[in-house]
Amino acid sequence: MRSGVGCNVGTDGKPASTKTQGKSDAQVFVENWSTVWRGQDSDPHRYMELLPEGCPLVNPISSGTREDLPQLFDGILAIEPDICVTPTRWAETADGTVLIEWVNTGALYGAPVELHGADRFTLKDGKACEGQSHFDPRPFLQAPSAAAGQ
Repeated sequence: MRSGVGCNVGTDGKPASTKTQGKSDAQVFVENWSTVWRGQDSDPHRYMELLPEGCPLVNPISSGTREDLPQLFDGILAIEPDICVTPTRWAETADGTVLIEWVNTGALYGAPVELHGADRFTLKDGKACEGQSHFDPRPFLQAPSAAAGQ
């Protein structure tokens, strides 16, 4: 497995370009994927560029497609506005699968959080034709009680 690529931010504060010759489709995919979740700079359209139309996406909370990403981003940014998801390591398999282990850091419902997970993408021509995310969904589903602050 390869080590993470960090936040991959250029000197202007925007994601650095990662389309470089000599890299495998999987490496370019992971580098581009690593620029998606960046707090208020998170961009569903950047993620959508990595997927063909109708691409199925499954996670422990819900299933959807590429076209559902803007709504998904709105929901996640509402509860974790400073989200930063960073790959910690990744690997590609002979059949075109990319496995990405990641850490999500930020403030979920206002409290510091560090969540670990893994995503699996099947690549075809450099784009993911399906994706599955694996993580413990409980922190997202257990909103803090309004009575807790009283």
